[in-house]
Amino acid sequence: MGFFSGIEGGLEKYIEGFFRDKFKGRVQPLDIAKRLTREMRDRKRVSVNLVYAPNEYEVFLSPDDWESISYLAGSLSAELQDYLRQKAEEKDFTLVAPPRVGFFRDENLKPGQIKVNGKFGGQSGVTADQEDPEDPEFEDTLNYRPVRDTAPVPVINPGPRYVLEVREGPLAGKSFRLDGYPVIIGRRDSCDIVLPDGSVSRRHARLEPHKEGWVITDLGSSNGTFVNGVRIRSTSLSPGDTVKLGATLCAFKVD
Repeated sequence: MGFFSGIEGGLEKYIEGFFRDKFKGRVQPLDIAKRLTREMRDRKRVSVNLVYAPNEYEVFLSPDDWESISYLAGSLSAELQDYLRQKAEEKDFTLVAPPRVGFFRDENLKPGQIKVNGKFGGQSGVTADQEDPEDPEFEDTLNYRPVRDTAPVPVINPGPRYVLEVREGPLAGKSFRLDGYPVIIGRRDSCDIVLPDGSVSRRHARLEPHKEGWVITDLGSSNGTFVNGVRIRSTSLSPGDTVKLGATLCAFKVD
């Protein structure tokens, strides 16, 4: 599940070696993971039978620290999302949708400082065939929702809206909207896009946004990932490209 899956065990040693050399700022991935865990715990809501945890997280960093991670932000987001999913299972928390982690620059922060804002997001962009969950019956959440100072959410100019449309396979006709966060595609239920196709690996491929569009990376799948009929390890996508994972054929489109 990525290097964050064993954070209590070997992550610190891992960071002190290879990963620490890659991050030139004062903030390290382990620091971010700890703050995300704390935010998940502090923002949880208790209903009649379940404990709900936030699924969307905004990580604010100083300009220097943001620059130090910007070129790896997509991969780091994916690892942190896997880590949060595992922590929610470990704590028996319920997530209303797969976790999302985004990084933002805050001019008011000094190097080494981190601000994390967790919130409850909807299902959009996860799977097109999932119905919205029933509204949980919270116990007067206004009485215990934490009230804290948080950095303002930066304004993001709307850009093209990308869609992955299934043309062949068990979910033919379904579309998945890509909302600007890294997305894991596979057969496992915990993936962001779940393809119930026996020829698709449990964690088959990752889609992540880049400056000029989206990039797809094969995650060591058994049957490979093909773009326009060519097997790839990692490549950028253009509108109209076809993506084949196992027996499932998709089209990458602009909505």
